[in-house]
Amino acid sequence: MVSGKTNVFEMVLLVVGVGSAVLGFQLISRVYRGDNQISWLMVIAIFSWLTLLVMFILLSLMVDVSKKELSEIKALTELLSKGKNKK
Repeated sequence: MVSGKTNVFEMVLLVVGVGSAVLGFQLISRVYRGDNQISWLMVIAIFSWLTLLVMFILLSLMVDVSKKELSEIKALTELLSKGKNKK
């Protein structure tokens, strides 16, 4: 992981991701306990919930990768500027 402090976007992403995971699981569990059967609507709800969780995970990974790329670009520009100053 890239060294540095977490920003507001990452904190909001964490809170929304954990909240949607817990709330989605509770809602789906409550509906299943009430019906005691799996219908097509239940399958669609579970699939949509899992897709949402995967999207949150991918978004988190993309933020981490973009931070890493930004730090590498900064290091390359510093290295190139030092190389130009030596000539």
